[in-house]
Amino acid sequence: MHKDVAYAQDIIVEELYKVLPNTVIHGGTAIWRCYKGNRFSEDIDVYMDLEKEKIDLLFENLKKLGFIIIKKRIKGNSLYSVLSLNDTQVQLEAVFKKENKFLKEYETSQGLFLNVYTLTPEDLIKEKTKTYLKRRKIRDLYDVFFLLRYVKNKEEIKNELEQFILNFEQSIDPENLQIMILTPPIPTIKEMKEYIERWVK
Repeated sequence: MHKDVAYAQDIIVEELYKVLPNTVIHGGTAIWRCYKGNRFSEDIDVYMDLEKEKIDLLFENLKKLGFIIIKKRIKGNSLYSVLSLNDTQVQLEAVFKKENKFLKEYETSQGLFLNVYTLTPEDLIKEKTKTYLKRRKIRDLYDVFFLLRYVKNKEEIKNELEQFILNFEQSIDPENLQIMILTPPIPTIKEMKEYIERWVK
């Protein structure tokens, strides 16, 4: 299943950059593919320009490549879509806004590399700490823990991490990490929190 999702994601990402080259990938898929993450992520989360004709062209191109468009909704400043390729579903979600983009290589399921824009590790951590405190999902805590190894500017995120530790509450879905991590061992919540606390000091 993971392999099929990854392959479908690769096609979507490649077409996305052909049509909307300033797109910025963030979230779990960016960490998995651009930062050699070992946590599986189903959705593609992006920031992009609101260019309706180009967005329509993207979906037309994906249809020609065999995708079925199950859902496509543009509302306010966002796009929500569900696509299927050979019975494998992938969600593509976009927010229409400008973000600082950071050029990085995206590794495909075939071991090839695409040039994409993503966020810096520091910016991803800022997003993930806010997201965890809002919804308390274990995957966001894991992503913060994982990304710390890539940080170049500790001072840039020190304040966010201190606030994160101060306001930390237990995850609502700790059992889900077992399903998402592609390679063991799987750290506990206590281990990840202590690791973040040591890193900040």
